[in-house]
Amino acid sequence: MLKKIKDIISSADRSLFRFFGSEKSLKFLQNIKEAKKVFSCLNEMGEETNVRFVGGCVRKSLCGESFDDIDLATTLHPEEVIRRLGKENIKFIDTGIFHGTVTAIINKKKFEITTLRKDVLTDGRHANVEFTLNWEEDASRRDFTINAIYADIEGRIFDPLRGLSDLQNGRVKFIGSSEERIQEDYLRILRYFRFFTQYSQQNYEQDVIKSIKKNINGLNKISNERIFDELKKILKLENLHSLFLNNYSKEIILNIFSQFKYYERLKVLNSLSKKFRDKYDNYLILAIIIIDQSNDYEYFCHKYKTSNKVKNRFKNISQNYVNLKSEKFYSEENIKKLIYLSGKESVMDLLLFSICTVNKLKDLNFEELINFVNNYKIPQFPISGDYLKKYGYKAGEILGKKLKSLEEKWIDNNFVIDKKAIEKSLSKVNKN
Repeated sequence: MLKKIKDIISSADRSLFRFFGSEKSLKFLQNIKEAKKVFSCLNEMGEETNVRFVGGCVRKSLCGESFDDIDLATTLHPEEVIRRLGKENIKFIDTGIFHGTVTAIINKKKFEITTLRKDVLTDGRHANVEFTLNWEEDASRRDFTINAIYADIEGRIFDPLRGLSDLQNGRVKFIGSSEERIQEDYLRILRYFRFFTQYSQQNYEQDVIKSIKKNINGLNKISNERIFDELKKILKLENLHSLFLNNYSKEIILNIFSQFKYYERLKVLNSLSKKFRDKYDNYLILAIIIIDQSNDYEYFCHKYKTSNKVKNRFKNISQNYVNLKSEKFYSEENIKKLIYLSGKESVMDLLLFSICTVNKLKDLNFEELINFVNNYKIPQFPISGDYLKKYGYKAGEILGKKLKSLEEKWIDNNFVIDKKAIEKSLSKVNKN
């Protein structure tokens, strides 16, 4: 990566889309067609620098990373952006027009276009902004130098704050005063640790840690929704466990998320092959670091307003927590039963969770178990209500209870049923 960035610095007039030929860059390459249309629309005849890529899409492209979001910065007023997009029949949404943001949509690809801005007043959550024509002013209001790198459609780099150099040297640097940047938006505390974990090759700077500790209570001003959105990005980090290896970051993260009492389980997660690691989504990683047999997860779900689906996933793991410590739980017979009663996704959560939490099960072949779950064909109960009606049962509570009783026996008998024995017993009932 470093060599590639050095090449960029020495020949910044080369196409941005050609800087990296890795497979991870292809997604960005695929967006060229749509991006060119947006640039062409906003750069009318004789205009060349009305719009540039900025932020994460540039940073990630330079590092050969994949990404979804494409942010653009423009000197054009939002109303002019809307006029030009409309003129070319490009679909758009005035996402945050008060703050200068319009989202263009082409072939389901979104381009968030924001007019150059400078902050006038900030309160740690929101900022009052003024539009500007000055690219340096726009760069100066951003959080980190590595996020203040711009590029035009031809790949020419505009780097007023030497973000490329910081990216090259593995330095995550606040723009200007770290304390001022944090006080503008306290969520930058979490963003700092995310970027530091992902890109830094240096030690934490003491003045930055001091600023973070001084202002950490400012996060109370930030909505739980924004905090949770940032947390989900942190959980995607490949080297997430390193956050807890440093005393500074561990102390601050645990100060913010006191529920992360089982963070040491991440050691196991970190040791897994990419094949296994990719099976863990954000919520399952959360489950690993917060769940035991208690109901503590309920507070977390309430605080961050998780969906009922997520809450039920956590509940499923918590309720089975003790059972996961028994080897009998992983028997084929039990796994089949669990799949039938709660579904494959539920069982998969339990297996993946246990890999990282139950040390004494090292001898179990989890890969084999997971393949079994994926390939298992869920059986259908061979008896219906109509079948029972033939033997005199009428629709209602009695029929339902009998049907449920037979199904339970079928499940306990490893999904095998002796229809002749059942028919015989039902005939006796009918005769009586």
